[in-house]
Amino acid sequence: MTEQLTQLLPPMVVVLVPSENHITPTINIWHDENETVRWMPVDGSFDDIGADGLWQNRPSAQDILSAIKDTDNDIILHTIIESGSKPTGQGLDALPFFDDKLMSRVSTAGVEPIVFADEVSGKVTEEDSYAVTTTISKIRQSFVHARAGDKEKDGSSLFVVTPDRPCYEGMISHTNLTMNESENTENNESEMIIRDGGNGCFTNEMKMPAATLRTIDKAPVNPTGAGNAFSAAYVVCRGTGSSVKEAASIATAVGAVVCEYEHLPPWSLEVVERIAEAACEVL
Repeated sequence: MTEQLTQLLPPMVVVLVPSENHITPTINIWHDENETVRWMPVDGSFDDIGADGLWQNRPSAQDILSAIKDTDNDIILHTIIESGSKPTGQGLDALPFFDDKLMSRVSTAGVEPIVFADEVSGKVTEEDSYAVTTTISKIRQSFVHARAGDKEKDGSSLFVVTPDRPCYEGMISHTNLTMNESENTENNESEMIIRDGGNGCFTNEMKMPAATLRTIDKAPVNPTGAGNAFSAAYVVCRGTGSSVKEAASIATAVGAVVCEYEHLPPWSLEVVERIAEAACEVL
């Protein structure tokens, strides 16, 4: 598994936009009595000095194009998108997906839509659900348009990773995204997998349990970013040829290992071996 993980990793390009006087957003996360994921920001993480300010400094399509100008290879592009009818950041997270020049260089695209359930009902509103699926549909159309006319690029795929059950349940009544491995994600199809907190993740044909944390009390040290790490890992694995089950096992492991560190874990052989161990546990 360690060797497989090493082979899966494509060369990574990091696009950083300078951001002064901002803090890294941090959250506390837990499950309530109904096993619904609950969370709250820590120390102003989502005000102007935190996430609200950081959204103003998101990488543009030109930033990404500049970062990949020295390579002829197509890329995998994954983005966390604030969604809903009135999204934080005014929906500008999705702008790179509507740049034809950039999307013509993208072989696999991944989207993690962020939309929040009503605190009382625990459900995403009809208005927000419709807005999420509309945004994803527009991204799909832009992706297809940018890659049209090149037969070598007809197999481009869009992968959607929903962050929780309320988002999924809101989307499913509005979307025709496929959720299973038997569906072909080529020929401009899309695919969805659902993160389900401490229960793991699932599609129509697969359910993957969460990995056991290797901490003293089996509890997360810091869960911030673990779900986002899952999403990115899943998209990269699917984009480099892994099956749904293989990609889900590795993504589950990546998310678990992120939870075991106070900050993001270092990219070392020890961490790769730990990811491989956790992936084998749930596979």
